[in-house]
Amino acid sequence: MLPEVLAVLALVVSLVSLYLSLVTYSRVRRAVKVVRESLTRGTSRLAKPRRRYVVFEVVPISGDLSSVSREGLEEALTRAYRELNGAVGLSLARPTLVHYDRSRGLGILAVKHLWKRQAILAMSLVREVDGVRVVLNPLRTTGTRRKALKYLEKF
Repeated sequence: MLPEVLAVLALVVSLVSLYLSLVTYSRVRRAVKVVRESLTRGTSRLAKPRRRYVVFEVVPISGDLSSVSREGLEEALTRAYRELNGAVGLSLARPTLVHYDRSRGLGILAVKHLWKRQAILAMSLVREVDGVRVVLNPLRTTGTRRKALKYLEKF
């Protein structure tokens, strides 16, 4: 029974990773195409990439929430994103921790709109921050930082 479950789990994980790599490849290819077209035309301008703000909460599994620092959280998010999408994906998406409330465990992650799903997936890979086992739970995605901060006030 256990080997069958492990085989199915391995199959599911490999299919998910294949899907994510195909999505990432198509987005990078699309971005390269846009850049090439803009360079050949000379007169056209690239559209300004939009940013999305992902509001999330840090749920501690073991340890104290006050031990989770902003720097440690930002480092863990960057490491997870680089592990998932590589250095090129990291530089294209530019995930940035714009706000973190240490006492309540709430934060805002800014990311380019094309890479929002990968950023949320990278958040699920973060398991430990500053020696505290945590789970990052995305709550809401907004288009402006102001709306994200307003949502944090209500939460």
